[in-house]
Amino acid sequence: MGRPSWDEWALNLAEVVATRADCTRSQVGAVLLSRTHRVLAVGYNGLPAGLPGCASKGNCPRGQLSYEQVAANSDYSNCPAIHAEANAIYYADPYELEGATLYVTREPCPACTTLIRAAGVRNVRYREEIPSADPR
Repeated sequence: MGRPSWDEWALNLAEVVATRADCTRSQVGAVLLSRTHRVLAVGYNGLPAGLPGCASKGNCPRGQLSYEQVAANSDYSNCPAIHAEANAIYYADPYELEGATLYVTREPCPACTTLIRAAGVRNVRYREEIPSADPR
């Protein structure tokens, strides 16, 4: 077995991070790598620490709705979770973000895309686009 590329390695790591997500709709993981391929931070989607979780405690207004009622990439105002991309950015050293690469298990939503750009993250890699019938 050959050594994985940095992209493949970081995407695999993001998939492991996603297993900690506490969302009824989707488990998303994110990994931030510096320009020198050092892990800066990881993040997964879920409520802030200390609050009852969406999946584990049934605390999700968005999860009460059917997929037909909530379209993919729709307004997340009824989503109490912090997205994986935001969690990774929040926990990273802001001085290290310029030129970093963010690896995510799925395509970032529009709000996260704005945050990623504003943070100075240079590249975003993901394997899976958001399916139209499976909102975050």
